[in-house]
Amino acid sequence: MRKNCYIYILWTFLVLCCGKTHAQNQRDSARTQRLEEVSISADGPQKVFTGPASVQQISAQQIKELPTLQLSDALKYMSGVVVRDYGGTGGMKTVSVRGLGTQHTGVAYDDIAITDCQTGQIDLGKLSLENVASLSLIVGLDDKLFVPARLFSYSSLLKINTINIIPEKPIHLRVGGTVGMYGLYELQGGFTHLVRSKKREDRLFYWSLSADALRSKGDYPYVLHYGGVNDSISHETRKNAETRTLNAEFNAVWQIDRTQRLNVKLYYYNSARELPSATIFYNSESHQKLWNQNAFGQVHYHKYFNDKWAYQANAKFNYDYTRYLDPDYLNAAGFLDNRYHQHESYLSNTVMFTPVAEKDSLQKVRLLQFALAQDVFFQQMKANSLEYAHPERFTSLTSLSAILAGNRWKVNANLLLTYVDNIIIENPDMQDYIHLSPAIGGSWELTRILHLRFFYKNIFRMPTFNDLYYREVGNINLNPEKTHQWDLGLVMKEAHLAAGRITVSNTLDSYFNIVKDKIVAFPWRNLFSWTMLNYGKVYVAGVELNSYWQYRITRQYILRLNGNATYQKAVDRTDPDSKTFNHQIPYTPLWSGSVSLSLQTPWITVTYSMFGCSDRYSLSQNVPANLVKGYTDHSITLGHDFHFSKSILSLKLELLNITNEQYEIIRNYPMQGFGLRFKAVYDLNF
Repeated sequence: MRKNCYIYILWTFLVLCCGKTHAQNQRDSARTQRLEEVSISADGPQKVFTGPASVQQISAQQIKELPTLQLSDALKYMSGVVVRDYGGTGGMKTVSVRGLGTQHTGVAYDDIAITDCQTGQIDLGKLSLENVASLSLIVGLDDKLFVPARLFSYSSLLKINTINIIPEKPIHLRVGGTVGMYGLYELQGGFTHLVRSKKREDRLFYWSLSADALRSKGDYPYVLHYGGVNDSISHETRKNAETRTLNAEFNAVWQIDRTQRLNVKLYYYNSARELPSATIFYNSESHQKLWNQNAFGQVHYHKYFNDKWAYQANAKFNYDYTRYLDPDYLNAAGFLDNRYHQHESYLSNTVMFTPVAEKDSLQKVRLLQFALAQDVFFQQMKANSLEYAHPERFTSLTSLSAILAGNRWKVNANLLLTYVDNIIIENPDMQDYIHLSPAIGGSWELTRILHLRFFYKNIFRMPTFNDLYYREVGNINLNPEKTHQWDLGLVMKEAHLAAGRITVSNTLDSYFNIVKDKIVAFPWRNLFSWTMLNYGKVYVAGVELNSYWQYRITRQYILRLNGNATYQKAVDRTDPDSKTFNHQIPYTPLWSGSVSLSLQTPWITVTYSMFGCSDRYSLSQNVPANLVKGYTDHSITLGHDFHFSKSILSLKLELLNITNEQYEIIRNYPMQGFGLRFKAVYDLNF
């Protein structure tokens, strides 16, 4: 009853807001806001964001120039990001930003979150890059307030934008494929149809259907070290690493008029993966397998009633099935066969009010804007490996955001109210959670091209279903993790030198994070029986530098340089008497960075790219036995687009890890050495 009352009050409040908005529309219907259509054109200089948030963006053109097969490949070229790659095309890939752990990074697909209530980790390896227009990593307070409340509930947010790729021609057909070493084959295809109204030029309907299938045997060679530098080695081949995936996506956009639009997305993913084991001395055999099916549908609608009021609604249903099989598991049954079914229903409403939005004679915007968002979602999971058979969770998020901007300054603020009800039939007295998370940030224009920015953000992370209920591990009394983030940054907007032939932009950020009530696993009865406890505090201090240079040698010859470097000290501050006190947390390097240098000519585009990091530790205690050596990965990409009257043929050759460096991102999971990939895509417009 309490839960239903809570939803009803908030829903009624939003309906009243919408009613007020509609009334305003009746009084001032002539003052409407024009929605600009989005089209894809050639990339200009790197976009620099001057708001309070730290924002990094990779465009479709940059993705095209880099050696990328999956989404996780592109993220390796962002600062402050640690991609945990368990090796091979089919290996799991998760991302940790600024030392806060993978569960603190949200992933939004066209502004609607992708979720996993079982582990809280999104496997980026199963997300395709084919329909991506841009990738944005946002840490802090985004300037975009007109979004669901859920997007404010993460410490950092990875936004994948796809639906704004609207073709210039009525019909667009794409076919392509990729072949590579170690049994890699990928086929992709897409069809797009755009219909514009003959009576109203502001009305259009667009739909697209795309699919891609991938197969990789993953049997690449690697070197297995049996001890120190002078000890023996053996040359092995990765086994049990075959991957087969299929994903399909349907998008539809109906622009009703200049003020309102309806988007629909349907997504399906299916994979069957063999899981190579950790490389253990004298034993490289593995028979583990993983099957995954994921399907979701989401709907987005927005309406600008006038230049002051706007409304949007989002709805989503998500289904996920995972099966993990280990036929060699040592238990009474002689094998392990875990199966998980997840369901989520999600509904969001947002109202935006802009009482002030004007420009002075110098075209500097004065802005006052508010947004109120209410999200509710219900999650449930069925599994054969949980202590409680049917855990369920109801969550309500209420977000109130504001922006106040003057000629040379801007302040953002957000209050997020979270209510969580964990529902267990076997335990009706489960604790509910209510938490208020404040956030504030600002930016100041020091000079025409130099800006100062700062933010503070408080977020908490709910324990996952595995943390709470997993048999022999879960602890139903866990508290959520609480994070505090501070950031101070300096932004240099695009500066044009040498008569405009050189363009430079840079950002420098220093940050400090605290994680309280960190959820960690501890041995309980023996080494095979663990439990989860709130027994952790982590301090993270770091500095990030991002730099972009473009040199226009001639009209047809352009040289681009993108680089970033991160210094990050993330240490355990839980117990001064512990052996791990002040030690760097696992898999967090002190130094990491990447560089990409691209030369664009009329007949070929050549890109050299490098990413790497310093030494890390695989466990909490920083001792030589736990050391994982640092690495650098160098690659070269050659590409060219052949333009015909109505079509484009794009060819791309990737030379991967050209130094054939043998390294590991996760201990005992060797990465691929030297490799080749060739990709061809044919686009036809008519």
